[in-house]
Amino acid sequence: MIEILAQIEADSHPKFTAGIVLWDNVVVEAAPIVGYMKRQHWTREKVRTYVAKQGWRIKVIREEKRAKP
Repeated sequence: MIEILAQIEADSHPKFTAGIVLWDNVVVEAAPIVGYMKRQHWTREKVRTYVAKQGWRIKVIREEKRAKP
């Protein structure tokens, strides 16, 4: 399993920063402001597309291989 910690940032009003965690390219944890990504099991590609459409930025903070929980 690949675990990814990513950070979403927006300079819009209101400005915000939010974190998400993906396991095997599916959101499993998310900050409350983007909690819908977790509830709807968004894929990495869906997150990238949505973030770009909103004019936000996303960056990977950490990516590592882990044993399945």
